[in-house]
Amino acid sequence: MKNLPVGAALVVGLSLAQPVSGALLIVNNPSFESPAIAAGTFDTSAPPVGWSTYGYVDVFAGRDVGVLDPATTTLYADPVPDGDNVAVVFLLTGGPTETGLQQTLADTLQTGMTYTLNVHVGNISPADAPFNFSGFPGYRVDLLAGGQVVASDNNTLAPGEGRFLESTVAITIGAAHPLAGEPLGIRLVSLDGPNGIEVNFDHVRLDAVAVPEPANVGGVIGAGLAVLAVRRQLARKAAANRQT
Repeated sequence: MKNLPVGAALVVGLSLAQPVSGALLIVNNPSFESPAIAAGTFDTSAPPVGWSTYGYVDVFAGRDVGVLDPATTTLYADPVPDGDNVAVVFLLTGGPTETGLQQTLADTLQTGMTYTLNVHVGNISPADAPFNFSGFPGYRVDLLAGGQVVASDNNTLAPGEGRFLESTVAITIGAAHPLAGEPLGIRLVSLDGPNGIEVNFDHVRLDAVAVPEPANVGGVIGAGLAVLAVRRQLARKAAANRQT
């Protein structure tokens, strides 16, 4: 057996204690590319494909959801985070009543997993638009299970006019979570605050990473330390033999 440098066993043992698997879960139409629309146009006749409405929506009363392709306009100084379209939650009237988009996934909430939800949140610029888009009405990004909120980013970011910022929601699910086994979901919300009338969303990703049980982590680390102790003892004996 090839000799390893002293300390190598500990490195191997600690590496085994890291999360053992991970996967990017399937989100339908995560960048809102469907329906496809022409550059510089929007479609708020229906929610983006794969998404449904949340809250009060009335297309005849200026409370609309849909998609926007801001190319060829000055609505965003930042490039679209992914693809061409962004989701639209446009709330001109009827507020303050939070409204948005939501989707139920095929995957279910599992114990022993860390879930990380990333979504880009955009503040549309007032330039080059028929409406006064000045200000920002606030947002929320929810991770759901069984239709109930598991974790949220409740308006912690403040994107500037024509800018996107990335929201991150992360949670580790313990062994006794009451919603384990329930379908996962994602909800993207405009809080319909007094400043601004539209929030945009893009590039939705939900990652699930399995984490080892504490007992297993302790066992792996303990085994690594034991191997390291044996190797150090052998190294000391070898050094003593060379001196005699």
